[in-house]
Amino acid sequence: MSFFSVRTCKHIIGGLLCLVGCFIVNGCSSDKGRQPIDTRIHVLSMNRMIYDCVSRITGDRVKNIVLIDGSIDPHSYEMVKGDEDQIVMSQLIFCNGLGLEHSASLRKHLEGNPKVVDLGSRLLDKKIFDLLKEDGFPDPHIWTDMRVWSAAVREIATVLVQQFPQYAEEFQKNADRLLLEMEELDRWAERSLATIPAKNRFLVTGHNAFSYFTRRYLSSDDERKSGDWRLRCISPEGLAPEAQISIRDIMRVVEYICANDVGVVFFEDTLNQDALRKIVSCSKSGQKIRLAKAPLYSDNVKDNYFHTFQHNVRTITEELGGTILE
Repeated sequence: MSFFSVRTCKHIIGGLLCLVGCFIVNGCSSDKGRQPIDTRIHVLSMNRMIYDCVSRITGDRVKNIVLIDGSIDPHSYEMVKGDEDQIVMSQLIFCNGLGLEHSASLRKHLEGNPKVVDLGSRLLDKKIFDLLKEDGFPDPHIWTDMRVWSAAVREIATVLVQQFPQYAEEFQKNADRLLLEMEELDRWAERSLATIPAKNRFLVTGHNAFSYFTRRYLSSDDERKSGDWRLRCISPEGLAPEAQISIRDIMRVVEYICANDVGVVFFEDTLNQDALRKIVSCSKSGQKIRLAKAPLYSDNVKDNYFHTFQHNVRTITEELGGTILE
């Protein structure tokens, strides 16, 4: 072989080696920059009250996603960019139902969707609880009653076990453990709130989100049977904090406060307090009325659903003159 041929071969081989090296380097760089694909099952919960329960049951066996989180009002939520992708990629979707997810964009994707589990409807079909209504509309705030929400968790567990039998034993064990904790929370709430003097058990809140709570924890058996438990709570706004509050609404609450000698009004974390401040200022002279020291959480959570329930029970019990029982 001539010297020229040898030099040419060396150049060709060297070029090939450089090219291979570039591919290797680029390949390594691409691997480092590429995010690993999450192949887990996707389960979508419409709000945090559902999400926190689903997460306790599934652990990290599935990728849990929550659609409506933070201080966003679920009553008026309209879908944003990326929400449709979450719905499409999820194998299972849990919603509260009972009119909570009532915006046009949500209804379009939830109604008739075979992946959707409507917890409220399932509980109603099984006659788990007595549905409350206001002006003909269903009250969706069933998570404020721990006993009712425990039944929702049983429905969640049943669906998860049926859909993903490979994790059935683990999911059922986690659900049973969670239900025991919820049963203890329910008993604790019942005992603590029962220490509030009967004359103080009047709940004035920003919007009508605590009717199930009032019926379960602030009323006597006779009041629940007769329906008089409804006299234990009032608010200037309806089921959804969307409408403008009128002077008539404010005066209706003021008269209630005076008639029942209410001493404290509870504001909510995500609601404007102006209406409640007007109510406090409009109260008759000599009527000692104030805003509570801490907010209540109705349509959103403080840390998680279970901490939120405890916070609400503690706040209401202490503000109305009761004693927290540990």
